Amino acid sequence: MMRHWVNFGLLFSFLALAVSGVMAYLLPFSLTTARVHIFAGALTVLLVLLHVLSRLKYFSSKISGKGASRGMVAAVTLAAVVLLAVAVYDLWPAKQMVDASYEARRRSEIVRSSPMAGFLDVDDQHRFVARQPGEDADVALSLMVRFREGIEHPPAMVVWAETSSGTIIETLYIDESLAYSEEVEWQGVKTPRHKLLPIWRHKHTVVSGVDPHGKVDAFTGATPEHSFTVDQNLKTEDGEGFVICVELNAVKDPEGDFSDPELGQPSLLYTAYIEPGKDPVWSLLELTAHGGEAFENGAPGYDLETIGSAKKLIDLLLVKTAPIPP
Repeated sequence: MMRHWVNFGLLFSFLALAVSGVMAYLLPFSLTTARVHIFAGALTVLLVLLHVLSRLKYFSSKISGKGASRGMVAAVTLAAVVLLAVAVYDLWPAKQMVDASYEARRRSEIVRSSPMAGFLDVDDQHRFVARQPGEDADVALSLMVRFREGIEHPPAMVVWAETSSGTIIETLYIDESLAYSEEVEWQGVKTPRHKLLPIWRHKHTVVSGVDPHGKVDAFTGATPEHSFTVDQNLKTEDGEGFVICVELNAVKDPEGDFSDPELGQPSLLYTAYIEPGKDPVWSLLELTAHGGEAFENGAPGYDLETIGSAKKLIDLLLVKTAPIPP
């Protein structure tokens, strides 16, 4: 009976591993795909262990055997070592296979939120973004977002920190469905990412060195003078002030001068100047600009009189900075 459980269990786990592996290779990263792949891998390990335990005599006889038996074991072991070395040292054909994956082919488009930042969607109305300090900082930063009550779909959102002169430091949060391609779909609307969140996307060129159209900008990108991490600012003593920015966009909300039935009104930019270690601990983000004029050059528009219902997407944007006890 145990043999049948192991056989059919291995069939199930193999299919789950194969399907989730192909999805991870060909499609953008997904936590659901990753969970399935990890679970199927753990199940496979358990089932293979049961299989080995039930066949100990077989394996023992082959390992301790002579002639053809011992040669077969040596050949299988050698093949396994060679395949492992190919993968570890990025040799052919492992390198070519990895280079053909989705993440490798779209590396210039993929945006990773800060690994020090965490996110929590409490419900459709509330979202939290928290940035813990690294080794060189002692101040934690958290952002509470409260959308308008009864909102049907939360807007597309990205959160970043920038210097007082406007240079992006670090992307703290971006909606997962917007992080893996320049061509995205949001609430059924297919659009280039720089038309959905244009202000952030043009600033991101400074970090990535690739503009929204996929062209390499030789005059931007990381430099020795800029580490693109907000940790240098999150200090109670000598941390420099910086700006927290939130760009939001709800599609299918045409109004006034913005009559496009799909994109509707432009994105809105909210900002707050933060000085870690200084009062006040709480800072409100204020509506600063819109992205209606930023599609091509990233320049925000400051004429907010042309914006209507989009101003009512947000009830509250609140940033808290707090020192971490040593």
